[in-house]
Amino acid sequence: MDGVSSPVEARHRALLEALPDLLLRLRADGTYLEMAGDLSRLANPPETVIGANARDLLEPEIAEQLMEGVSTALASGELATVNYRLRTYAGENCDFELRIAPASQDEVVVIVRDVTDVRTAMRELRESRARVVAAGDAAGRRIERNLHDGAQQRLVTVSLHLHLIEQRLASRPEAVPGLLKAAQAELTLALEDIRELVRGLHPRILTDHGLGPAIRALAERAVLPVELLELPEERAGPVAEAAVYYVVAEALANAAKHAGAKAVTIWVRFEEDRILAEVADDGCGGADPRGTGLQGLSDRVAALGGHLAVSSERGAGTALRAEVPRH
Repeated sequence: MDGVSSPVEARHRALLEALPDLLLRLRADGTYLEMAGDLSRLANPPETVIGANARDLLEPEIAEQLMEGVSTALASGELATVNYRLRTYAGENCDFELRIAPASQDEVVVIVRDVTDVRTAMRELRESRARVVAAGDAAGRRIERNLHDGAQQRLVTVSLHLHLIEQRLASRPEAVPGLLKAAQAELTLALEDIRELVRGLHPRILTDHGLGPAIRALAERAVLPVELLELPEERAGPVAEAAVYYVVAEALANAAKHAGAKAVTIWVRFEEDRILAEVADDGCGGADPRGTGLQGLSDRVAALGGHLAVSSERGAGTALRAEVPRH
């Protein structure tokens, strides 16, 4: 590729220089013969590379990985892949994927691709999924505990009352009405416990009537004054509606418990294929986006391909803005 002298070679050179990746040509012994493309991905200044050996320019561990890939490609006659992380001469720590292809008996062509963003996104996705799983496990344990401490205990009491009623029917029938009344009271409370638990999991009004009425019901039950600036009348996908609903519910709870707010404003609108929502309070601000509640919301929204932004300067209140795909 040296000594460009024809229009065809000039076009080839232009194509190589326009590559978004780094292209290298190496001898079997590790000597750099040529380079093109994104030279900012080099570990050393470009002017020091050609004619130098990889073992002299790279850290020993990285040089060994590269040369193993070169040997594998030349020995097999097939593509070899190498992954490593290094610091570029510009000072960036990057993850790279190298694809090494034999070009002749003693030369290879290497495409060096910066995969830092991809690897970072994959790590964040794994961490997000882990948090979602942990949150699901915690929610399951909380539901189990609530059932055990609430409805289950009341139903056990009902069972005991029914057993006593069976005994008293024969020995003391005059005691039966009182026992029956007590059993009915415990059963009513158990049903209420279950309704409260189910309401916390997924409110019936959201399923039956949609996001607008569900948020209006949240606002009516809120302990703070809530101003509803805009709510949608149409429906969206159930998963998207649930995500936005819980963003609003968490924001209202935080404003009441932690922000010292006096008022909250809410607006939710549908724009083409998105749901946009904002909940803002006039509290003390300083909310931590990495806190358990907000991080869980962010993971929930991100899992749908959406985004949650938190604005919370101290003394300036807190605003949660969510954008979620409508379907």
